[in-house]
Amino acid sequence: MKVYYDYQMLFAQRYGGISRYFFEVVSRLPELGVDVEVSCLHSRNWYFRDMLGIRDYSKSNRIVRGLERRIFSRVNKLKALHEVRRGYDIIHPTYYDPYMLGGHSGKLVVTVYDMIHEKFGGDEPTIRNKKKMLHASDHIISISESTKRDVLEIYPDIRPEKISVIHLGNSMPKIESAGKNPLGTRYILFVGNRGWYKNFIRFVQAVRPILERHDDICVFCVGGGGVFLPRELEVIGSLISRFHLSSITDEALSQAYANAECFVFPSEYEGFGIPLLEAFACDCPVVCSRSSSLPEVAGDAAEYFDPTDIDDMAAKIARVVEDTSLRERLRAAGRERLRLFSWDKTARETLECYRKVLAE
Repeated sequence: MKVYYDYQMLFAQRYGGISRYFFEVVSRLPELGVDVEVSCLHSRNWYFRDMLGIRDYSKSNRIVRGLERRIFSRVNKLKALHEVRRGYDIIHPTYYDPYMLGGHSGKLVVTVYDMIHEKFGGDEPTIRNKKKMLHASDHIISISESTKRDVLEIYPDIRPEKISVIHLGNSMPKIESAGKNPLGTRYILFVGNRGWYKNFIRFVQAVRPILERHDDICVFCVGGGGVFLPRELEVIGSLISRFHLSSITDEALSQAYANAECFVFPSEYEGFGIPLLEAFACDCPVVCSRSSSLPEVAGDAAEYFDPTDIDDMAAKIARVVEDTSLRERLRAAGRERLRLFSWDKTARETLECYRKVLAE
């Protein structure tokens, strides 16, 4: 079996969940007997850098970098347009640009990661392109049952049997020496972007009474930008000295999870929710929204709240922070839950999906 993966997210992302997903799958398929071709020239992707030996154009100065990006994007697309005609069994683009439609050989498999743009309003070109690709595909991979339901709700003309659900895995190593507390005090952990549907403002409002009751507890925000935005600062207010913000490496992130009182994931919508698996891998108790895919991933290993109810969120976070035995139960449940998810399993099920498509 010959499978082709195009350049899109390898070129667009330096780091990120989509390019990580493809790297983890692509790096395992050759061991399962698959002949893999990955197409990308001149990128900045951290995961594929050794596999492809690609140039990191992002080291250039800003003006040159912008010019190079436009040139290399065009070169990548022209290269891919030539290659998808070669006779691959499976064509698996890494995002939704429909540039190859009508000119590709083999069966077209498209992965849908979420339906955020469609449900919350967003980039119209992405919505149009995704719709074209989903309808043109021979098969769709959804990363959760929740996302599959959303696809079928928004596009009821798509047959349910055309969609296979394949869960993601965990890439976060557990650091055995994770006893080093990055803040030197107790803290509640928030990871990732803070805008839009990520629900950070309600999270701040929910933790305020907890911080006011416990002067030894802080909030540690990892990733999502190097500074708090004006609206965030307005809501944080006088508690700003209790909010810490950092961009850190995977190893330091593992330590951040491992030393937290709990990890709070207040997002209103996720296509999957990889940070849940990261927390489980690091023995971090999880408190999260009962929304979209999160209960599907976390199962009985999380304390849940309504993401639109600040009082409910506050009560559930406080319950975990203030109950040592509950935190231990959640840690143990997280370790068990993590056994259900691995990149090896993702790769095997992806291969099974390819075989199913070719047999149709």
